[in-house]
Amino acid sequence: MDILPLIAMIGAVILTLFLGRGWAAKKRRGPQTPPKNTAADAARETVQQTFAEQVTGIKADAASDDAAERLALRGNARKRRQE
Repeated sequence: MDILPLIAMIGAVILTLFLGRGWAAKKRRGPQTPPKNTAADAARETVQQTFAEQVTGIKADAASDDAAERLALRGNARKRRQE
């Protein structure tokens, strides 16, 4: 009967050491960076490229002799695409 508390205490110490080492290992790890999202990067590049092309086209239309007509055609085409 005197050995039962000793076994329980040894078990508690072993359990505490085991859990303490695991907790300390998790605590020591630095922050992890999220995985690289190549699909989002490709989509972002496509959107930026399209935007740059549209801005260039609008600047060219605005600088032309028939700017109002060209910008109106561009706006109408954009409206048709959205519907």
